[in-house]
Amino acid sequence: MREIQGIIFDLDGTLLYTLEDIADAENLALAELGLPPLPVEKYRWIVGGGADDIARRLLPESMHNPDDINGFVDRFRSYYKQNWHVKTRLYTGISDLLTILRDKRIRLAILSNKPEEFALKIVDHFFPDWQGSTKPQLFTHVVGQRKGFPVKPEPDFALQIARDWQLLPPNIGFIGDSDIDVYTAKNAGMIAIGAEWGFRGRDELEQSGADIMLRHPLELVQYLV
Repeated sequence: MREIQGIIFDLDGTLLYTLEDIADAENLALAELGLPPLPVEKYRWIVGGGADDIARRLLPESMHNPDDINGFVDRFRSYYKQNWHVKTRLYTGISDLLTILRDKRIRLAILSNKPEEFALKIVDHFFPDWQGSTKPQLFTHVVGQRKGFPVKPEPDFALQIARDWQLLPPNIGFIGDSDIDVYTAKNAGMIAIGAEWGFRGRDELEQSGADIMLRHPLELVQYLV
């Protein structure tokens, strides 16, 4: 196994369980349009590709024009601003893992398809010292979906993080819970690490070609030098 000197984390379904708060906001946006809600569990297979992608999956094909997509995303954002932290929580073991990784001086970053305003808000809330105000810096980058920029599985931001770290992609692990994250890692030439505890589960991660499979966050430690 190649030496892991840096790790890029997905956010939703990897560091944090966010599914119910996302589903609640999406269902409120659907209700505003007179469309039926979906069960929370169905959102496991819908989230991950970014806000516009979710809108296309939820709306009827007749509403796949830019105005309707943008309008739905705006509705979602309005509701999510109110409830993004009601049911969201850290996965068991994540806090301990991050402490170990920081102590080992492994570079850490977050790359998410969640709109960046929410990614930053959530990270500020659940990892309040991530910028290093009282301890060594936890994450060097927190990157979310930015209008007009490519989203995962495009490797652009992952490769930019590698350049900023001055590390070779083969020495960076990319950890996530979906095929999108595995494909991002592969597209960037990084080590694809599957988080089985997340939204999608083991089968999707294996089928998409994850290099390492983790049942629990702390299992990652055994792959570190």
